Amino acid sequence: MQVYKCMLVLGALWTGLGLAQMDHSSPHGGMAMQSLAELDKRSGRSFDIAYMSMMIEHHQGAVEMAQAILKVSKDARIRKAAQEIVAVQNKEITQLTGWLRAWYAAAPSPRYRAMMRADMKPMMESSMMGMQALGHALSADRAFLKGMIPHHQDAVAMSQSCLQRAARAELKRFCQEVIAVQSREIAQYQQWLKNLR
Repeated sequence: MQVYKCMLVLGALWTGLGLAQMDHSSPHGGMAMQSLAELDKRSGRSFDIAYMSMMIEHHQGAVEMAQAILKVSKDARIRKAAQEIVAVQNKEITQLTGWLRAWYAAAPSPRYRAMMRADMKPMMESSMMGMQALGHALSADRAFLKGMIPHHQDAVAMSQSCLQRAARAELKRFCQEVIAVQSREIAQYQQWLKNLR
């Protein structure tokens, strides 16, 4: 049992090191963004369908991470942030799904969703492992913030592309809101990370 606990602690430490080495200065959050490269090839209707499909999956990933931290965090600020992610991003998933149907008679594209899920996988796995491995609330909070910052950075990068390439004005307004809200949250999360004890 003691050996198992040691392995969990070592695993969490390696996870923490991996998260610490992510390039958060990268405009795309340090993740391999096949999705962003795909978006940059598209415009108009084709872009709208790809972006909305990818953002639905991206939001789903954020919701999963937020739900995971709510199970362990004792920090009122982080719990509130996670609850807001669940509420806002679930609402936006419904909105984007509705727009796809109304504007293009389409469902979210399985191809684009799978591409986004593959891009998110390394970051999400590291963050989830960090939240679960030690069972220590402070370490879990740190893993959540270190995962959510690059996750938000990718949403901002995708939405900046949207401002240039989307066909629908409503979608461009949506993208402006994503950039504003998630940029603000990135700055907040970075501040909290500095002050976590």
